[in-house]
Amino acid sequence: MTIRATAPYRSTMGGVRGRSAAGIPLGVFAAATIAASLLLRPAPGRAVGRGDLSGTWKLDRERSDDPGQKFADGGGTSGHGSGGGGFRGRRGGGGFGGRHGRPAEGSGESADLSQDPRAFDLLSIVHHDPELKITDGLGREHVLYTDGRKIEEERSAGTMKIRAKWKDGRVVVATTPDHGPKITETYAVTADGSSMTVTTKIEGRGRDVEFKRVYAAQH
Repeated sequence: MTIRATAPYRSTMGGVRGRSAAGIPLGVFAAATIAASLLLRPAPGRAVGRGDLSGTWKLDRERSDDPGQKFADGGGTSGHGSGGGGFRGRRGGGGFGGRHGRPAEGSGESADLSQDPRAFDLLSIVHHDPELKITDGLGREHVLYTDGRKIEEERSAGTMKIRAKWKDGRVVVATTPDHGPKITETYAVTADGSSMTVTTKIEGRGRDVEFKRVYAAQH
């Protein structure tokens, strides 16, 4: 009986020879695999999956909306920043969910819609899902839970019902007071972790107002 020696398999990226187990030419199989891996790779700057919000975040005013101007215009979020992006007026930014602490002196009864603008200049976040701790620029800690549990708080404006949850890879925090507009904040971090966008929507009082704050990661 004669045994024929099988020629050794040779493969290079320039010319892949042979066939896969499914009978597909290996050159085609390799090209398809590479293409699929490129398609599955997240695009730079794109928020995907359940990200980690941990970090120190500094407000980028050039890329952020001016909430005071948004209330004056009565419009939604713009596609670009508002120049200085200063949070002027009593409606400085919309309320965080979670534990607020005492409102700043002279900020008015409703701390939720009249936050001291300095509260939003710098955010320090420690995220061990489902617990999410946010310390604002005034040193106040806000505690959220992303598993959807309801938190009730007694504030000067009344009882606040707060829920946080994941939706499409973003953390959504809904604050509903006994009286007054509902506030929804959406936190999204880019895939490369370089920036975070917080979109605030205030519903009620005959109209909805939406604005965004963009933060740059501090290293």
